[in-house]
Amino acid sequence: MNKTELKENTVMQASNIDEQGNVLYLDRERLDRKEVGFPPFENKRNGLGIYNFLKEHVIYMSDKRWPFALKLYKMFIKFSVWMKQGGLKAKIYKKGIMLSPDMEAHTSTVVMPLHVDITDKSEKVVVPMDMIKASLKNATFIGGMDSCLCREANDCKDFPHDVGCLFLGEAGRVIVKHNLGKEITYEEACARVDKAASYGLMGQAVWVEVEQLLWGIRNDQMDKFLEICFCCPCCCIAMRLARNATSKERHRFHPSGWTAVPDRTKCIGCKACVSGVNGCPVEAITFGEDGKVVIDQELCVGCGICKNKCNMDVIKLKQTMPMREDLHEYFMKDYNLDLKIWEE
Repeated sequence: MNKTELKENTVMQASNIDEQGNVLYLDRERLDRKEVGFPPFENKRNGLGIYNFLKEHVIYMSDKRWPFALKLYKMFIKFSVWMKQGGLKAKIYKKGIMLSPDMEAHTSTVVMPLHVDITDKSEKVVVPMDMIKASLKNATFIGGMDSCLCREANDCKDFPHDVGCLFLGEAGRVIVKHNLGKEITYEEACARVDKAASYGLMGQAVWVEVEQLLWGIRNDQMDKFLEICFCCPCCCIAMRLARNATSKERHRFHPSGWTAVPDRTKCIGCKACVSGVNGCPVEAITFGEDGKVVIDQELCVGCGICKNKCNMDVIKLKQTMPMREDLHEYFMKDYNLDLKIWEE
């Protein structure tokens, strides 16, 4: 194979989509490139226990401190613009929110679309909503937040505030202890997933190191929690941070196997898919010389924001990569993070 043929083959593998928006094949090699080689996660040492004491009894969010949490959220968003600007401020900010591209951090997100029609669906395909519910079924504990931090902080007018995150494992116990939510059953958790989908919210499975400070999680319990978020495109802090992140940092936002695929024959170049302040969170959308939409499959996380904005039925979510077996495998394979929140 000469250099020209090699380049053309690489481009085809990277896009995985033809001009009409058909998936050419499930590209395992492309999925493997997203396994970024994090070192195995290890809980931090408890030491003398002073740090644990501070988190559990001094530095933590509770119902009484909720107004402070809202102010903290706004501060994160206000200063997130530093990320793209670079320099000392950017380094301090990225390290502070644990979104640094260095290999010491494990902050990670798997986007699980709930609110859009998914094509290529068959009896043999496990869709993201089903995978979330399967993970809930065997969780050691489920805590349901009373309200969504992101929507409360922004006083969201378009989506309900009471569809809060689900915390699995020890973090669920912590938010209940601090009166930020309550223990809920598997059936109640599934009902919340369905409710989120009915409102047009997107799902994300999230593990964020800085939340150790927010919720008061002990050092030896950091591998025993996972957050299932139900996010709106206007308020989600993760999506806002992704928009300000560099390309190296965006690899922390992974699709679950489904990505946005355009049928360019239908596109009229109106750019509604990227309109407003809530455009593509990872900037995967560009427009070709013909003025029609192009979606970079290497960057797309399959959130479905662009599909919901398109009035011409140009964009669909299609399975462009193999699905993992379950959420545990996503975090193990993609981030080398072995979560212990499910009953064996």
